[in-house]
Amino acid sequence: MTEQETTNAALAVTARAGHSLCWNCKTDVGDDPLCPHCVKLQPLGKTSDYFSVMGLPRKLSIDARVLEPVFHALSRRFHPDMYRMSAPRERMIALENSAVLNQAYRTLRDPFDRAAYLLELERGREGDRRDSPPQDLFEEILEVQELLGDFRLADAGEREALKPQLILKRDALQAEQDARGRELTERLFRQWDQLQEQPQPPTTEHKAPLLDAMRKIIGERAYLRRVLNSLVDALR
Repeated sequence: MTEQETTNAALAVTARAGHSLCWNCKTDVGDDPLCPHCVKLQPLGKTSDYFSVMGLPRKLSIDARVLEPVFHALSRRFHPDMYRMSAPRERMIALENSAVLNQAYRTLRDPFDRAAYLLELERGREGDRRDSPPQDLFEEILEVQELLGDFRLADAGEREALKPQLILKRDALQAEQDARGRELTERLFRQWDQLQEQPQPPTTEHKAPLLDAMRKIIGERAYLRRVLNSLVDALR
């Protein structure tokens, strides 16, 4: 699919999930972001998810070369400056659509935000991220916390002596966080996308193991990030 075809597909789906009648003339608007009768801009549906807003399937491996031209095309379509002379409601719709589009783009362009958002879509509040220490690193993290406590209580000379240990701990935890990131964006993303490509829609039973694994990794990465931030702050 060419970039233009991708853009056209995105423009075609932006009105899919939240309204069917034009707010102005009550014509059935179908999948068109503009009413075919009165040519008024239609609001993005309140039940539209960020994937559908961008005209993308609910997959996790997204090429920035596809996402960016779609975003720019839709930005032009919804930009409030295009509706300066329009009725107040249409100007408000343009503002709201632009806000939704910007949030969709910010969320989907980051692979970890994208995965967290997918969990929210698939599981609602049950999919909320739960920061949790990796069980295989539990003792290591306890050692880091103890070392940080000693470092904060130490005088200047003792701190210099402890710094090499902090640097080693920082680098080791960074490597662990990076490994979890690769596990998520390479293996789990690929498996999720393959599931979406099956002839029949995936069942909850098929999706559950992947969603569980994603939530676990996202929670562990968030926990490791907090520990890493503490190490970085201490080393400044």
